[in-house]
Amino acid sequence: MKHIMSDEELRRAIRALQDRALDARKRGDRDAADEIERTMRDYQDQMTQRL
Repeated sequence: MKHIMSDEELRRAIRALQDRALDARKRGDRDAADEIERTMRDYQDQMTQRL
């Protein structure tokens, strides 16, 4: 069974992913940052579908 995150879980996950993507960019790890940002956009899309 797939877990559906609550709105609060999605918000926290998005904030954490933003921090991780920024950190990856600072370290020069563009590929990791891009992958993190893709996941973050997926979570943001989930949030917009709920509104």
